[in-house]
Amino acid sequence: MLKKLLLASAISMALISTSTYAADAADAGKTEQAAKKSATNIAVVNLRLIMAELPQAKAESEAMQKEFGPRSEELQKIQQEGAKLEAELQKSQGDKATELQRKLAKLKADYDLKGQALQEDSQKRQREAEMKLGKLIQTAIDRIAKERGIELVVRGESVVFASDAVDISEEVIARASKLKPAKKENKDNKDNKDSKK
Repeated sequence: MLKKLLLASAISMALISTSTYAADAADAGKTEQAAKKSATNIAVVNLRLIMAELPQAKAESEAMQKEFGPRSEELQKIQQEGAKLEAELQKSQGDKATELQRKLAKLKADYDLKGQALQEDSQKRQREAEMKLGKLIQTAIDRIAKERGIELVVRGESVVFASDAVDISEEVIARASKLKPAKKENKDNKDNKDSKK
């Protein structure tokens, strides 16, 4: 009887230790799964690189050069004319000097006015281009993140270290270069829609 009792105790202990081991293994498996679930899939993008390499950004830069180049050249001509007048003024005296000072003052006022207008217009155009390109880039990033299951995309400029494996900048360039900018809604169409409401 004692043998049976010892055998039963040994079997019970074996079963208890086996079930404890199984429970520990199950808990470890759950912990591993939880760790995998909590591990965030992160990617990095280098916006400076993307803006430098994106074909649409290069096209915008060329368009702005065509748009504002002539005005910039006009300012350079005014500046050169002003330099000539200053050189003449150094050699002149009396009424001639007074006349040159007036011309120079008028030229400077014209230069300042045109320069300020050029700066304001080019900055406005630059902001519009950046917004348009930003939407393309964001669309490409969103699509890539959704396809790959990426949960967080961080700007590379603010990251201390990132391996090439998490840098999706080249993929964003490739994807965004195929996208077309959204067309602006015609103001007349918008006014018509608003009047129907």
